[in-house]
Amino acid sequence: MPVGFSRQSGLAMLRPGFRWLFFLILIFVSGVVTAEDEDDAFLSAIAEEAKKVEQRGDVGGQSEQAPLAEGGPTQEEFEANLKSRYLGSFTFYRKLPGRSQEEIYLDYKSGASIGDIRKKIMDRFLHR
Repeated sequence: MPVGFSRQSGLAMLRPGFRWLFFLILIFVSGVVTAEDEDDAFLSAIAEEAKKVEQRGDVGGQSEQAPLAEGGPTQEEFEANLKSRYLGSFTFYRKLPGRSQEEIYLDYKSGASIGDIRKKIMDRFLHR
């Protein structure tokens, strides 16, 4: 049989069973591209929501300098407020030794800002 170019297209030269395989692969590849587009849209939506939350700042008009509770809270009240408002910081706070917890509570009671309290919790947790 002589070797030469056929006038048939590449797809027409495939056996019927292989044509279906070709179409299945084509559909699969187009589905993957669509899924990636949906993921990008989903991630973009999440990023937009995160920007809104970051721009919002303090919720409820509470300032960074305002204490978690008024009138000399007990350590238990401090911990309850920390847990309800800053769960991540509270989680690390609970892992600290008792002396470090007491030191942080005394700093809070003396009027340190919540930002300073949260930073101190992480510093103590990371042994800085």
